[in-house]
Amino acid sequence: MASTDPTVIITGYKISPDVILPHDIGTIEVTLANTAIQASKTATEQGSQGDMAAQSKTVPVNAFIESAILKTTDFTVLSGWYQDIGEIGPGQSTTLTFLVQAPDREGLYFPEVWIRVRGAESVKYPVPVNVNTRHTLIKQPSIRLSRSVPVNITPGSAFDISLDLQNEGLATAHDIIVEIITPNTSLSSQSPERQFIRELKSGDRKTVTLSFQSDNDIPIGIRQIPVRISYLNADGTRLVQNEQVGILIQGTGELGIAKQILDPEQIFVGDMFSLVCRIENTGTDKAKSVRASLDIPFDGTKEAFVGTIGPDNDAPAVFTLKATQAGDIPFHLTITYKDDFGIHEEVIPLHVFVGERNGSGMVIILILVVLAGLGFLSWRRQRQL
Repeated sequence: MASTDPTVIITGYKISPDVILPHDIGTIEVTLANTAIQASKTATEQGSQGDMAAQSKTVPVNAFIESAILKTTDFTVLSGWYQDIGEIGPGQSTTLTFLVQAPDREGLYFPEVWIRVRGAESVKYPVPVNVNTRHTLIKQPSIRLSRSVPVNITPGSAFDISLDLQNEGLATAHDIIVEIITPNTSLSSQSPERQFIRELKSGDRKTVTLSFQSDNDIPIGIRQIPVRISYLNADGTRLVQNEQVGILIQGTGELGIAKQILDPEQIFVGDMFSLVCRIENTGTDKAKSVRASLDIPFDGTKEAFVGTIGPDNDAPAVFTLKATQAGDIPFHLTITYKDDFGIHEEVIPLHVFVGERNGSGMVIILILVVLAGLGFLSWRRQRQL
């Protein structure tokens, strides 16, 4: 299973009252958020002919909070020892409250909130608490990034990503720079890679739309686009936060006929013959559960299960038939298959030529064979355009 590890951050805190008197009781509230987007889970399924096929599914990345404590040698923690808090879904948040008793001595203290996350790095966050001191805390901005990405992106397609920046801090963020770093040559930015925002006041939000172009060789699965956000706080210090935007690249199957084979090549009324259609996948992902069927007015086997065909590969669909009439016999080959976008169907017109046993129609049959070959080549050219 390939996944994006859940990332938990503390997006804000609140002290009540703002200034706690020595030996008095107050509360410290912190807000946790899960910044992960999604992951790709690969499951193995058994097909109808016993073949094993891997299927990629998109599932949310939940962050499981194992414990949360307030680590301090100055305050007395009266309540707020959390164990097995549970899961936080992608983009969701939760608030934890600690009831504390202030020390006897005045001053500015920094008790730490320790968060343990299953399968990810633990979080340690110092919270400034004013115990009856005239020192004022510098209010700071805090930028929260939300992402909006397309559900399905195919190789070779263009797409847009929307980044929503909200200042959840208590001060204005100035000279905000949003910088995009394209991870490889298969993905290029079609918009400026550095976006500038003059300021975001407390509570304000701004949406930045970015355009990208993928090429046909971009790997299938989840790709991460790094985003670097920097801004000036109230004292002129430039703060930097590194984020990532996850996008899901999904391929498509595209099936057609690479070759049609008759055995024997010349067919007469009453003959048993084999029709082999080599089905090719010119798409960018696997075509699964491939089936082929004929509507030809002959007796015999008219359905074939092909299975899975990978990109740039082909596989045979074999039919055994008995010719029951002579002439130029039109029919259709219907191909059904599945990919990550659902169930698809391709209907391809074909012909077969059946002669009479007495040989009187052989000249006509040869002419029809030539015309059919030209028609098939014309269909192939139109399909490639």
